[in-house]
Order: sequence, then structure tokens, then C-alpha cells
Amino acid sequence: MPPTPVDPENVLLDPSALPRFHLRCLDLNHPGTEVFFDHTSSPSVVLAVPASRVLHLLYPPESCESLSTGPPAVRSITLHLHAFDGVAYTCGSELDNEHKELHLSLSYVEGVAQRSTDTGHRRVGDEIEGVLTHELVHAFQYNGRGTVPGGVIEGIADWVRYQAGFAPPHWREEPREGDRWDAGYERTGFFLAFLSRHLDNPCLVPQLNAALRDSEWGDGEPLRALLGGKDVEELWVTYCRSVRKEEEEGAEAPAPVPTHGPRAGYGVQY
Repeated sequence: MPPTPVDPENVLLDPSALPRFHLRCLDLNHPGTEVFFDHTSSPSVVLAVPASRVLHLLYPPESCESLSTGPPAVRSITLHLHAFDGVAYTCGSELDNEHKELHLSLSYVEGVAQRSTDTGHRRVGDEIEGVLTHELVHAFQYNGRGTVPGGVIEGIADWVRYQAGFAPPHWREEPREGDRWDAGYERTGFFLAFLSRHLDNPCLVPQLNAALRDSEWGDGEPLRALLGGKDVEELWVTYCRSVRKEEEEGAEAPAPVPTHGPRAGYGVQY
């Protein structure tokens, strides 16, 4: 069952609790520029709403009472709109790592609009907001002092996107033969959602993220400590069986759509 989307009206944080947001459009004549502004909210909240949503899900204020870890210091986030191969990526700025840059490909935005002629305005807007949500996770998540595998980093980001209600229609929950739980992106995101349900711990991912503030990944000890002595590989087998059991016999899944950018880098690519 998909999660209930987070209501943006209820989650929008006070501006004093958010970093400063900036927007730079590097090509006003690109077709993707018009698509972006036609399908997003006003520039003043285009990052504030998804950022509030990310902070609400990764650092829940009330539902996880034992969670005392706050997000890392982020002073500003600048969204750069320009054309490049891939989808989006996040990085620190030239100033320092407390100033983040989020780069969104206008080429990708244009392509989403071209592929969404049958599904309408909302589909395009949801995809843009889903990508922004994923990338903003990278600005606010912990990474075990740089030791967490990229697949886990990306999986946490897609877990947030899924919980926020922006899972795109081409995502498939059923693993393919040979898939691993830490393969990243939606594959790992769906598995993390399963672990939360299976272990009856809705705070599992926020707790994992909090543990990664000070603990290095090593052999996965920060996650194992949250599994109640259960083996993650055995839980992966259980998950695969449960998903396949739920799949309707003979149902044909949609062909996957490539959405992960080819740029190299650790834990900040989408």
C-alpha cells in the first residue's frame, strides 16, 4: 500500500527553520525552462515545500520521540536550471559544504513533458517535485562520515520520495533476478519501507539516518543495530518472496524508464 502523501500545507516550516533558497536559470530560451515554471509553484516556495517535507520525514518532530538528532548545518541551497545529460545532482558549493547546489537538467524536464502528453499537467509537476525531493535529501542526510555505500544513500533518498507520495509510475517494487537490497534508488527505498512495516518501526529510516551522523558504516552495523538481531540478507529474501506473492499472476510490469544521471560522484547523483 502506498504511503499517505505528506500534506504540504501542514508541513511547510517557518522560514527561520529553513536555509536560504536561491534559483538560477542558466538558459531562459530552453524549452525545459517554460515547462519547469508552468508546472511548479511560485519561485518563493519551489524549494521550501519539498525541503520542509524532507525535514519532516527524516527528522520527524513528534512521531519519533527518542530521536534527538537534528539535520546538518545547511546555510543555503541554490537550484541551478540548465541543460545536461542525466537528471539532477547535488553538491557542495565553492564557498563550503554548508552551501549546497542542486542542479536540475532542463533537457530531462523537457523530456518528461514530451513523454507525459497523455497523463497531463499533474504528472509533469509530480516528477519535478519528486526529483527535487530526492535531491534535497542529499542536502540534509548524514553519510557516516563519507563511509555509507552510495546505494544506501540513494535508497534513503528514494524512501523519502516514496513516503512523500512522489513515486513515479515506472518504479517497480518487484526485484529482478540478482537484485541486491543495497542496489540503490527505488530498489533500496522499497526495501527500507518494507523493513519499517515488517519490524513495526516507522522510525527506522530516521533512526538509521541519525545513527550515521557519528557512526561509520563499516560492515553495516548502524543498520543491523536496528533490525533486532535479524540478518539483512534474510530479510531481503523474505521481502522478495512477499512482493512476488503479491504480484498478480501474468501481470506485465511497465518497462523501466532511465532516470538516473550518468555523472560520476558519491551519494549525490540522481
